[in-house]
Amino acid sequence: MNRNLPLALALAAGLLGGTLSRYITLPSVQAQAPAVNPPEIRAQRFTLVDSRGAVMGTFTSRDSVASEPGRKSARIVLLDRFGREIWAAGGAGIQPVAEP
Repeated sequence: MNRNLPLALALAAGLLGGTLSRYITLPSVQAQAPAVNPPEIRAQRFTLVDSRGAVMGTFTSRDSVASEPGRKSARIVLLDRFGREIWAAGGAGIQPVAEP
């Protein structure tokens, strides 16, 4: 018997078995469906916490002093853990020296 015949038969059987198993077996079951990313997230504030869960700061919005009488505008602010404003964007160009 030829020495290469068993090797060729084993190779052919492996290829045939792999090809047939692709079409015969059922598709695998997924544990859970992939998460769908929401188109937007809404919140009145976002609180930033450290690894222990302690509050480090809060992003929120505040009414701003308007440059024109009767007109209100809002600012986005970052407050520290004590509620003091440490960063702001938007609103009137001139910020009050002290908050009420």
